[in-house]
Amino acid sequence: MSSLRMDTPLAFQTGNDLLRPFQLERSGLRGRFVRLARTLDHVLETHNYPEPVSHLLGELLVLAGGLAGGLKFDGTFSLQVRSDGPVSFMVADCTNQGRMRGYASFDREAIESAHNDRKLLGEGLVALTVDQRSVGGEVYQGLVSLEGRTLTDAMLSYFRRSEQIRTAIKLAVTRDRERGGWHGGAIIIQALPPQPGMESEAQREAWIEAMLLLETATPEEISGPDPDADSVLFRLFHETGVRVYTPLPLIAGCSCSEGRVRAMLASFPAGTLAEMRLADGRIEVTCQFCNRIYAFDRDTVDALLAERRR
Repeated sequence: MSSLRMDTPLAFQTGNDLLRPFQLERSGLRGRFVRLARTLDHVLETHNYPEPVSHLLGELLVLAGGLAGGLKFDGTFSLQVRSDGPVSFMVADCTNQGRMRGYASFDREAIESAHNDRKLLGEGLVALTVDQRSVGGEVYQGLVSLEGRTLTDAMLSYFRRSEQIRTAIKLAVTRDRERGGWHGGAIIIQALPPQPGMESEAQREAWIEAMLLLETATPEEISGPDPDADSVLFRLFHETGVRVYTPLPLIAGCSCSEGRVRAMLASFPAGTLAEMRLADGRIEVTCQFCNRIYAFDRDTVDALLAERRR
């Protein structure tokens, strides 16, 4: 991964759908700046959810992109939320190649009576999953309780309790009401855990300094589109020195395909397939992530049933 020290603003990387890793030179603290614009807009507008649900799913997508950037894996990183609140389920995926998708399940009537985004989630769990089965690897999963907190608070609790990694997250998701577009972003800063009793005064001071500087970032700077991500990093950290690394482009993309849906149907019992048939004998399957509809005609369904009965 190539790097570039930002001594001047001349080499900035523009764009608002990317994950930009960086390092604070003086302290060695590492971070990631994730920005989503067209990617976020595509996922949210595809579903046309109520605005509070879109906002919450936008936060989950931003977190998924930012946290995936701190891992080495070959497959898919997922954040899944289950709660007893009006939003009962959400998922956001990000592959190691930067393809993202997500969707939510919710109670529409309860959403309309909720007063703010925080009331959309109640008690529940957030699962962090790395799935590498597509390349012959394994599945790794961590869990953290929601306890009525925000998604960001839940992630901070996970790193504090499970990973023991000092972590800061500043996140913002906004909607351009004039043009209707969504923008989201987050700056994540992490420090490797010191040996017990070995944290130096200089390390503590460096962390405090980074937190004070991060706190000055406005929601508009975090979510974008202007100024660009590197301009924000330069403004925040140029006095302490900041080195940026090759960005990962992030794009909206679903992994569904006709072949995968057919394979899924072929795994169902014959009775289940028979129940799924429409009046004309067809079966239609809608992908929850991208809303694409896959239609299988009568002859195809008959063939699938015949295979299950052998």
